[in-house]
Amino acid sequence: MPRTKRHKYARVRQLPNVTFSVLGESRPPRSYPWYRDRYEGMRRVVELGCGKGEHSLAFAASDPKKLCVGIDSKSHRICVGAEKALDLGLENLQFLHTRIERIEAFFAAGTIHEIWLTFPDPHPKNREAKFRLTAPFFLDAYANLLKPGGTVYLKTDSCLFYDFTRKTVEQRGVRVLSPPKRVAGTDFDPPYTPGVVSAYEKAARSKGKGIRYMAFKLN
Repeated sequence: MPRTKRHKYARVRQLPNVTFSVLGESRPPRSYPWYRDRYEGMRRVVELGCGKGEHSLAFAASDPKKLCVGIDSKSHRICVGAEKALDLGLENLQFLHTRIERIEAFFAAGTIHEIWLTFPDPHPKNREAKFRLTAPFFLDAYANLLKPGGTVYLKTDSCLFYDFTRKTVEQRGVRVLSPPKRVAGTDFDPPYTPGVVSAYEKAARSKGKGIRYMAFKLN
């Protein structure tokens, strides 16, 4: 293992804005930091698969009245975003280290305003479709956690994942709010993220891949 990665594994455990899930631990969702009194009344924005937190950082910086939570299963990636948030003094940004299928253990029903899926793994093989973050299991979880009228946003470089999501959402009788969009430079940027390009997105663009965007409501 590279030394820098080992150092991040050690550092991230000490960061005050990072919460680690504990296997077998049972806690009520409202006991987690994002439900502290200081955040009462703030809009909760959750990014799933946040990586190094480029988008979560932009969400938090765009509006101090938003509480943002970046979630990822790779702690060395979270370390980068969490340390940057502390350097920038972003007190409205928290990070959670866990697997996304466990999200309902950490958030109370009907308390999230926005869920962002930023370049999720497309799981291209048909037998892996149930693991895609817009498969029915995940959409059921999002519908439970979102406030009435809450929105799910998607950015992806995978045509397969984009088409799968559109079909899965429409099968639920849900209307896609945004038409197919190709995010490229200044041509189009999703809300709150003008000019934000994650490391993954930068790599995708360098390969000439089109970036697509979608928004939809589940309740």
